Amino acid sequence: MNIAVIGKFNIEGSGLHIKEALENMGHTVICIDPEVKFMQFGFIGYRGRSMARTFYQQFLGKIPFFRKLKANSIYNYYHHNKIDLSIVLHDYFSTQEITAIKKINPAPIALWFPDAISNFKKSMFFVAGYDYLFFVDHYIVKKLKEEFLLNTHFLPQCYNPAYHKIEPLTKNDQEFYGCEITNVGNLYPSRIALYKHLTKYNFKMWGAKPAFWLTVPEIKKIITGTVVFQKEKAKAFGAAKIVLNNLHPAVINGINKRAFEIAGCGGFQIITHSDAVSQLFTVGKEIVTYSNYSDLIKKLDYYLDPKNEGERKQIAEAGHQRAMKEHTYEHRLKTILHICKSQLNES
Repeated sequence: MNIAVIGKFNIEGSGLHIKEALENMGHTVICIDPEVKFMQFGFIGYRGRSMARTFYQQFLGKIPFFRKLKANSIYNYYHHNKIDLSIVLHDYFSTQEITAIKKINPAPIALWFPDAISNFKKSMFFVAGYDYLFFVDHYIVKKLKEEFLLNTHFLPQCYNPAYHKIEPLTKNDQEFYGCEITNVGNLYPSRIALYKHLTKYNFKMWGAKPAFWLTVPEIKKIITGTVVFQKEKAKAFGAAKIVLNNLHPAVINGINKRAFEIAGCGGFQIITHSDAVSQLFTVGKEIVTYSNYSDLIKKLDYYLDPKNEGERKQIAEAGHQRAMKEHTYEHRLKTILHICKSQLNES
């Protein structure tokens, strides 16, 4: 099957993982970047690319001339390739753009929206005309299905076992990555609001330094300022006693991609409680959840106690096995193909 994937294909990006998984499944993948290329120029740095992306999304991308220019380059892929299914990885397309694509190629178009409700922004998907909409939060699926009659489905994020796997740790790795508590990613305000109360622990936060307007003195000592990907990320998860995965408050009844990456890397994880977490992992046996701050402190102290090291490792291993069995990109893509099956047979 020829499948178009519309998204970003940078390192650790969902687009790249989906491309690799589909190819492993025997499909041909047409990769389409929906944004302008200058944002990927390495010389402008991480902050520069982030600012350029925001500039394009908030300004250039709203000017009809520039939007049409980019849209035409996307339409060319459909003119020159036989595409059986399109998987769009964010709220990229307007109604007019989906209509134009379907005039060229009537094959089904599915949106797999990877973020929380707080990132809806323009929410073009409400009226864009997607055939299928997949979301990572049960609340979003239920709301959009029951009130707006959209063809929504719950499809949680996942991980790529080619990169997120248990990595052997050298003595130097243990010294560099080892700590009581860790996490990987951006330091947004809700993370900082929690982490500033946890500085009594040996805590290492991996990722870029926070924006200048997020300078909070209490957390300065936990910030490494080091971005880790793939093997380095796996070592960071594996060397820490606990990976603290506090979900963004806008995740109402869902679970983030990090949860599956941690499990894939064999890390022991304590995560914000939700029904979705309980659906995807067995709480207390494959993952540990917390419901409020006092509950979190109680569980951090319990699992950091050397007497409970065996239990901690047993839970981490069970979570790792569950992730490999049920939560890879190939598992999720098989779900998409199964749901789209009837329309794919017609097209």
